Amino acid sequence: MVIDDFGPFEGVLPRPRDRTAGRKRLPPDVRRKMLLDAARDVIAARGLHATTVRDVAAAGGVAVGTVTYHFSSMQEVLAGVLENEMETYSADIWAGAASAPTGLAGLTTLIDGLVASDVRAHEHWKLWLDFWALAAHYPQYSTWQSRVYRDLHQLTSGILSRGAADGTLQVRDPDGEAVEFIALLDGLVVQSYLPESRLTPSRARAVLHHYVRATMVAR
Repeated sequence: MVIDDFGPFEGVLPRPRDRTAGRKRLPPDVRRKMLLDAARDVIAARGLHATTVRDVAAAGGVAVGTVTYHFSSMQEVLAGVLENEMETYSADIWAGAASAPTGLAGLTTLIDGLVASDVRAHEHWKLWLDFWALAAHYPQYSTWQSRVYRDLHQLTSGILSRGAADGTLQVRDPDGEAVEFIALLDGLVVQSYLPESRLTPSRARAVLHHYVRATMVAR
């Protein structure tokens, strides 16, 4: 029987008992986390559509049946990977921006943290771009993505309001200007993290910093 490696596993292959987890006495949540960690590296390197359930199983050192026991589809695997990414990558950056001493410092922290040049940032955004395409077709994932954007908007709007209060930013409409800032950030991310793009992350950061100075910094 052939497994559809991208589509749902259920209906194609019965969800078996997870004999591997039982033998190693790992709780289901621990096993699931281990599989997501393994899947993250594979998907970041190959992309979602080039990653199969067999790849995830091999990376995690388990049988294919163990993966299908914990996840119903590769879409669910990617969604789990992105949820972990928000906790392990974005959360620290967001927290640093929220606790920065001024509004301007908060925006600077957000830009430099999210649009970094290191390998970790490249992997993060490649995963997020894969999830963008997934969310465009599956409402259950677009709902979660919308919550992420809502939280980012609240964070950015709060930073802009703080900057207006402490005098480091000139902002009349924090909510509206947060929407514009995030839209610019998204567009630059798409361009700067695509392979062979002419726009580098460092240049994208420079564009964002220039935008802040030109439109928000008090003169």
